[in-house]
Parts: sequence; C-alpha cells; structure tokens
Amino acid sequence: MPTNRTGTTRKRFRVLTILLLVATFVVQPAAATTYISAEPIPSRDVVGDENLAKILSIGYPNLERWSRRLLDECRIVDQAIEVLSAHGAISTVDATNTRFLVAAGGFQSITDPSYVFTIEDSGPGAASAADVGVLDNILGYVLNQAGTTHFTADNPKAYDFSLDYAVVTFTPPLTGEGAKAFFDFVGTVDPALWSGLFAGFTQIDFAGSATNNSMLFLLPAVTKRQFITGLATAASATPDATYVTVNNHGQPTTAKAGVAFPGNDWIAFPNGEQYLFHLGNPSPQLLSELAALRQQHLRAVRDLLTAIDTGKVSIYLEHQFRCR
Repeated sequence: MPTNRTGTTRKRFRVLTILLLVATFVVQPAAATTYISAEPIPSRDVVGDENLAKILSIGYPNLERWSRRLLDECRIVDQAIEVLSAHGAISTVDATNTRFLVAAGGFQSITDPSYVFTIEDSGPGAASAADVGVLDNILGYVLNQAGTTHFTADNPKAYDFSLDYAVVTFTPPLTGEGAKAFFDFVGTVDPALWSGLFAGFTQIDFAGSATNNSMLFLLPAVTKRQFITGLATAASATPDATYVTVNNHGQPTTAKAGVAFPGNDWIAFPNGEQYLFHLGNPSPQLLSELAALRQQHLRAVRDLLTAIDTGKVSIYLEHQFRCR
C-alpha cells in the first residue's frame, strides 16, 4: 500500500513539536528556595535568665501576638531590609523574591514565634547567597539573637555545610500552636528529638506550598536512624500529619540541606561584632541606623517586660502596644 510520506512527515513534525513544548513546561526545574528563621524573642545573654523566663511565661499565643505587632506595625524587618539596601549592603533581596511572616520555630524543647523568610535563590531575579547571609546576620543583630539559621532543602552544597533533614507536612494548614503541640508530642516519643542537643524545627511552606503547613527538622545530635524512627512514629500517630521525606519505595528517610547558623556571643561581643563583621566595611551611618533598630527592638522588649511585671499583658498587647 502506497504511503503519503509528505503527510506522515508533517504529522510527525507536529507531534514532535507538541512533545517538545510539553517537555519545556513540565521539565523546568522548580525554583530553589532558602529559608531564614530569626526569632524576635531576645537572647538570655542580652536580657538575662530571669527576664527571658518572664517573657516565655506568657505563652505562645501572647508571644505570637507581640511578634506580629512588632513585624506589622513597627516594621522591624522591613526597616532592616530597607537600611541594608539603601547603603548597598544587599542588592538582590526585594519583594519579588522574598516574603516573610510569623511562624513557629523550635529549639531544644522551646517553641517561639519566629520571622520565617521564604527566599527564591535561583533563576532570574533571585536573591544571592551573599545577600542572604548578610540579611540573616543583621536580623540576628537587630533582634538581639544568640543565633539564627538559614538553609535550603534544594542544594546541600549551599552555605556553610550540609545536614540531614526530614519534613512532616500537615493538613489542614498548620498554626504556630499546632506546630508547638507536635514538637512537644515528638518529645514524648523520643526526648532526644525535642530537648536534646540541637533538636529543633522551622515551620515552612515546603515544596511551593501556599501555606506554612510543614515542619522541617534538622538532624540533632542523634543517629540518623533514631531521628527517622522518632519523627516517623510521631507523624504516624498524629491525624493530618505525613512524613514526606521518603525514598523511592515510600519508606521514611532523610535528605540533605545546605545550612548556616550565624550567631553572636553577646558576653564576649556586647556590640554584636560577630554579626556586624559580615557587613565588610560598613559606613558609620549604616552602623548607626542598624544600632537604632536594635534599640527599637530592646524598647519593645522592655515594654513587654513592664506589662508582665504589672500584670497587664493582655491590655498592653491589645491597646497599649507602641512602636517607639
């Protein structure tokens, strides 16, 4: 039977074109993401053990309310970014590639509200690794933190070193109090994953989720097997929780993240020199503006402590909170 070779060739060309277009849209790699977690709750080395205990005593909901007002009304984070950008300390972090909100962060049995950043770190218009590092260090400085963290689950070679991680995802959307409850439950399954050395998590929008409905746990000072077993057991016993870091056979495993832990020893470096070092050769004006933001945060902390001492936390948070 004779064949219409011209028609067949055209059909094959059309099919090939369609397949190539589909591949173009389907096989494009997802944008890589870096997360920063920096708490507004100050370091014990800055405010003292007694004052830190007072702050933590008011409970997660009150701390979350205070953190939100500091973020939304005082614009403490926005101001830090604006100051760094205005003085050329960072140039690639902007509203097109960076967003941040109040979410939960846990470390060694304590869960606090944290300012969690989701930053696009690859592709056109992405934030650079250098700018991420500067921003994280300066957030630690402005918020009077002993340490912060930034990490990417997409590139184990990014930042200072690689570390195993696992992710537990929840439906419906996860609240900060819900994240705290699960972290505390993990402690009943295996205390080493809750109160042990380096045990902790960050509440994130993993894998492009529209909500921060996942908890990413970095491997603490335990074996990988103990880490996997404890988290997987806790997830399987929790409604709406799924251990999503699995191998090709669907078994719980870990993956590698690129991680950095900026920090400052406020006793040895009371002016935050270990954080400020990452600015390179900053101008006096930049240092002055950053110091003013740090003092703004400390004034907010003092106002909170005054409300605690006078038994007026609810009144302060609802009616008397001020940015000054």
